[in-house]
Amino acid sequence: MDFGLLAKEYGTPLYVYNADQMHQKIRAILDIPYRPMAVHFASMCNSTPGILDFFLRHHIKLFVNSPKHLFLGLDVGFAPEEIIFTGTNLNDSDFEAVIRTGVTLNVDSLGQLDAYCRANPGGAVGLRVNFDFRVPANHGGVFIGHESRIGIFEAEFAAAKQIAARSGVKLNGVHAYLGTDIMNVQTFIQGTAEVLRLARHFPDLEYVDLGGGFGIPSRLNEGEFPIAEYKHAIAGLMTAFAHETGRPVKLVLEPGRWLIADSGYLLTRVVDVKSRENRTYIGTDATVSIFPRPLLYEDAYHEVTVWNKEHAAPQAVPACICGNTTYSRDYLAKDRFLPQVTAGDLLVLHNAGGYSVSVITDFLGRLRPAEVLVENGQVQMLRPRETIQRLDKAALHRKG
Repeated sequence: MDFGLLAKEYGTPLYVYNADQMHQKIRAILDIPYRPMAVHFASMCNSTPGILDFFLRHHIKLFVNSPKHLFLGLDVGFAPEEIIFTGTNLNDSDFEAVIRTGVTLNVDSLGQLDAYCRANPGGAVGLRVNFDFRVPANHGGVFIGHESRIGIFEAEFAAAKQIAARSGVKLNGVHAYLGTDIMNVQTFIQGTAEVLRLARHFPDLEYVDLGGGFGIPSRLNEGEFPIAEYKHAIAGLMTAFAHETGRPVKLVLEPGRWLIADSGYLLTRVVDVKSRENRTYIGTDATVSIFPRPLLYEDAYHEVTVWNKEHAAPQAVPACICGNTTYSRDYLAKDRFLPQVTAGDLLVLHNAGGYSVSVITDFLGRLRPAEVLVENGQVQMLRPRETIQRLDKAALHRKG
């Protein structure tokens, strides 16, 4: 992919998505030898409408956790039966939106189950379950176990059944999320085995919904998540479970970042270089507010390469890649050993496809970058660059 040509044509900063890389991930995961099975892309990872449309066109369904993303998905073209909504602390209007649209819903507490049952007697709902489980790679939060705020424990299942029975509601699914950035398949096998054990409590079970969390290598020389090993392991577990229960329980997977992170890139131009005794500061036309992962996740690591200098020898002192605001934490990357750069050079930040665009903030006042998708050699504009002119027109319209 010619990043230099893309930057010249569309300007910087610029988000670029490589459709060919996403195709490979899609083919790999849809090839799981178990049916019925569906893969739902998590919209909070990247909610750009053109990206959601890409997944829709390639037989990937949608996972959401807010009414805004629910209606965004419907507007893009997903059918209600192609959307799963897993919520926590939903209010009456949230429940109304979910029930009215007819999408699949998972709730995460007895109180939320009771609220759903009162709002939709005779309906069906899944439960997000929780259990003690140690995940070694839970970066950035607690997703499971007694320290997690989300999910229903096995000791609460009897009460859940009573609440559902009073309103004629069917408990037809279980959902669990083990964590994020997990590279060890055995972690998924052990966690899934426990989810399936808990799922045996529910005689009306129709689906088992396993959240994503497949790891993405942070560095260019690291190994990929062993998806082939995972596919055969999960298929074996689900096949045995279906035989035991005597019915074809649907497998639902919800990979977000794994499907898109390493297919996305942020391109940014060097505008200034400051040399210090033991460090170089490389100033760019981007900012941490439009590439927020380093701000949100302290352990986030993104490779940085210099376009057309990939094979040049690195400098002896480390470089910090800085944004174009005076915010003291405006660093896109720290302590990288890069070739010598000068103003005008193009930097490529890797693994920018997930939890980057979707968490852009107006905090630092910099304009939102354009996004493009490159598919079969063709470039599709997904979102035009925000401009001062557009903001001026909006302000004049408000005054008028």
